[in-house]
Amino acid sequence: MGLFDIFKRKKKYVEPIQYDTRFFRSTLNIFQDFGDNINASDVVKICIDRIATHSAKLKPRYVKTEDDKTVQEKKGNLSYLLKFQPNYLMSPYDFIYRVVTLLFLNNNAFIYPVYDSETYELKELWPLKPNSVEMLKDESGNMYFRFYFSDGKKFTLPYESIIHLRRFYGINDVFGGTSANSDHSALLKTIKINDSLLQGIDNAIKSSFQIKGLLKINGILNDKDKTAQKKEFDEALKESVESGGSAIVPVDLKSEYVPLSTDPKLIDSTTLSFLQKKIISYFGVSDAIFDNKYNENEYNAFYEGVIEGIAIQMSEAFSKALLTKGQLEKGEQIIFYSERLQYASWNTKVLAIEKLMGLGILSLNESRALLGFEPIEGGSKRLQSLNFVDADKASEYQLDKFFKKPKSKEEINEDE
Repeated sequence: MGLFDIFKRKKKYVEPIQYDTRFFRSTLNIFQDFGDNINASDVVKICIDRIATHSAKLKPRYVKTEDDKTVQEKKGNLSYLLKFQPNYLMSPYDFIYRVVTLLFLNNNAFIYPVYDSETYELKELWPLKPNSVEMLKDESGNMYFRFYFSDGKKFTLPYESIIHLRRFYGINDVFGGTSANSDHSALLKTIKINDSLLQGIDNAIKSSFQIKGLLKINGILNDKDKTAQKKEFDEALKESVESGGSAIVPVDLKSEYVPLSTDPKLIDSTTLSFLQKKIISYFGVSDAIFDNKYNENEYNAFYEGVIEGIAIQMSEAFSKALLTKGQLEKGEQIIFYSERLQYASWNTKVLAIEKLMGLGILSLNESRALLGFEPIEGGSKRLQSLNFVDADKASEYQLDKFFKKPKSKEEINEDE
């Protein structure tokens, strides 16, 4: 089955009867692929890889909340796809990595859910990489995406059936980026300056291997004699090197060596670091994350500044597209969880385990996993401290303790 065959299996596919795109065209709601321009930069590649790698560690779960307290994980095909295999080519890690990469390359990411044509059961989730996307609207006001791909194929799909993620969403009505283009013009200016400086360094290095001097022959010679003189100088140079590395080359009165001085200028490291800082700041990546040398506090700042927003956006977008209104009202939702304690220091993990186990939040095996230990039999048990009391019964407990009348002698004798 080809990749584009997935579009032939969408349930409830409706072709718009008549398009009215005047409103949308007036706001330039046409998305153009802008990824290849910035992806040529190694700094951009590393930044996006860092974000996509840490985002791919998120754990998507299909859960149900009851009374805003109890969370129960749902079973079924949707849960299986999210946890194990979104499609036959990708694991959950690969899937999230690709989605986030496309989001940061193009400021938009599109995910297409594939349903069984007979049972209407969700079968696969596919990240799409179109060249351009156009927003359309029919007479009834229904919205559609028209996708254009590099092989010339195009598909029109209901907007409500597409999982759409956006970045820099503020100017355009539908798409992320400026004027519906995934605009990286501000970043490209810095990338071009950085590239020009790197090329200057490359040229300066190459210039050090170029001609260092001229052999001036005092006289008028024909081409044959010039060649003979050059050969004679080359032999003298070769002989001086082979005879002991001498830097002196003998020449006769007819010849004169004229040295050429070169002074290549190299860019200082401060300027290069400044430009790199501007690029990585554009993606919200710090130097520590970029170099993979971060500590606990640096990772927490990166998570709260970048990864947490991605997790919230994906949770809301997946829930909206894959669940019905009734399911959402019942408390069902898709949440992308993060195991942030995995990146904490040993002392922080130990303190967290002491607090969370006492509240019955962590099981024995969950606590062992945080410390890198293997699970044990019976480790699913949750322990809870007896030093805590139900908040609803706290007042009753306090009143009984301080205002309860002392027992009479008769009651004491009965108790004995």
